[in-house]
Amino acid sequence: MSIATLLVHVDTEGELNGHVQLAAQLADRFQSVLIGAAAQMPRPAFVVEGVTVDPGPTESDLANMKASLARRGEQFQAAVRGPQRRVEWRSALEFPTELIAREARAADLLVIRRERSPYDPYRYADAGALILRAARPVLVVPPGTRSLAGRRVAIAWKDTREARRAVTDALPFLHVASEVVLLEVCEQDDQQQAAQRRLRDVATYLSRHRILTAAERVRPVDGTPFGTLLRLVEEESIDLIVAGAYGHSRLGEWIFGGMTQDLLTNSPVCCLFSH
Repeated sequence: MSIATLLVHVDTEGELNGHVQLAAQLADRFQSVLIGAAAQMPRPAFVVEGVTVDPGPTESDLANMKASLARRGEQFQAAVRGPQRRVEWRSALEFPTELIAREARAADLLVIRRERSPYDPYRYADAGALILRAARPVLVVPPGTRSLAGRRVAIAWKDTREARRAVTDALPFLHVASEVVLLEVCEQDDQQQAAQRRLRDVATYLSRHRILTAAERVRPVDGTPFGTLLRLVEEESIDLIVAGAYGHSRLGEWIFGGMTQDLLTNSPVCCLFSH
């Protein structure tokens, strides 16, 4: 896999965020076309007990919103355009998640900033929904992060189709990494030997793709699997986590918790997800 085209979601308000700068740097690293995309959904009329409190946008309001998106495109292109960088812009008056999921057909990788709290679907894209719907790897960037060296990469391994897909999707990043750490967290001691065999297979797979710097780590669960992963991230100075996403249903993770939800909510470093 190569990253020929990279699509980044651009917020419609405020300063261009750090993840846009990060996406531009990745476009240079992989010699990719960089597509910026932004959307804003007009809010419908607001009615309470039969009384219209807010009539919704007028034709003039819609025209102003379209003009605002066009100006945002100009700001984006001015901020990221470089002598060797190819840049495109796409925008629409619709839910941002819908736009990004649809335009993913044009890209090899999506870059999105971690969800705001409280989440507003009329203004911001839903990272979890994009991971499930886009059929593309999604790089989720923590707030305030402006660059990604990607020199030390952790693969959060679990023997699932999602994790296998994530390893394949991450190959462009793994090729430029200085070290790749394979981690499997075992909740029972008698699982460790089987986990070591699985990681050995993954390391062999990577070596056949000319990635020769993989280290294998089997760790007993210490508190929670997510907490165990975070300790490895700190100990090994990891700056990118690769993970399969939503091996269980998203609703189940939202209700009961899970690694994907924990990473989306609390990871201190960038995460590359595949589903």
